[in-house]
Amino acid sequence: MSSYTLAEHFAQTLPRVQLALRIVFYLDYDHAPLASRARQSLDLFLKAIGHTPEKLTTGFDPDISEAGFPLTPEFWGEVWRHVEKPRFEPLDDMEQDSSWSRILTKRGFDTWVLLTGGESDPSGYEFSFRSRLRWRTPSSEYSVLSVKVPMQYLEDQGPEKAHELARSLAELLPFSTGHAGLSLSFTRGRSKLLPLLKDQLVRHPGWDVPRESTWGMEEGIDGIHWLNFLGPPLLETMGGIPALRSHLSHPETTVQELSEGRALIRLGPAPLAGDTKLGEPLPAYRELARFLEPWLLTSNPFTPWEGYSKEEAQLWWRRFLEAPPEPVSNPRDG
Repeated sequence: MSSYTLAEHFAQTLPRVQLALRIVFYLDYDHAPLASRARQSLDLFLKAIGHTPEKLTTGFDPDISEAGFPLTPEFWGEVWRHVEKPRFEPLDDMEQDSSWSRILTKRGFDTWVLLTGGESDPSGYEFSFRSRLRWRTPSSEYSVLSVKVPMQYLEDQGPEKAHELARSLAELLPFSTGHAGLSLSFTRGRSKLLPLLKDQLVRHPGWDVPRESTWGMEEGIDGIHWLNFLGPPLLETMGGIPALRSHLSHPETTVQELSEGRALIRLGPAPLAGDTKLGEPLPAYRELARFLEPWLLTSNPFTPWEGYSKEEAQLWWRRFLEAPPEPVSNPRDG
């Protein structure tokens, strides 16, 4: 079953789950030094998707109500304002018992600009910029910028356009790490839907389930994906680009040098879901996982997902490091 057919299957059986192409970058900076780059990233994304009113229709209030609002011209003005300027002073300077100090500490971010293509009938397009909390001494968490495009975008534009979008964003952003690939996208009810996808997640190792927080990431790498971005100083600890090229021999793997001592590892011409039942375990992804294992995040720092045992969740996080399941034989074969 192709990725495009799987996307259609979700639309029919689990309408609150979509299969999308997600591009995400982890940024070891507060909002202020990222503001102009975040604005440029949003401009670049809108241009890349040929933005029309139905592609991004809704923005969200991250503060109290978390309600969605139509992206009218007036609300777009709010969007630009929130992208371009940090909202809060460092938490060290706030009264610890103040309402905003409690709210910010609980939610874990300074500003979150989230733009989507609808709620009840999502288009699959999304832009998200979440800047980390400000402290006098920078925290170990990351600011995160991500975008999503639907599978239809890949089908219409081809994977090269998705690669160009990801690389263009990478050249704009001072990332520590980043990646792009097939990802599950939940409009709501993620915790209740994940248990329904247990068998599918085991079967399709190329799918990603986005993490909900950067807590506990430190300098780890968030999984193996179609496109994998590595920045300094992490890349230097691996031996740089020469080490990547000497250790990665799969014929579909390419290592590209980016500006400012960074690298992009591409695992094939297009993102793949894989299918362990059909003997498609994604060998290029497994080779990269073996090389990156010392730096790879192979566990969830939080409690296991609802409906999953600790062992099941751990096995999913380590899916490219463990031996793949044996393919299911067809009794008609032979």
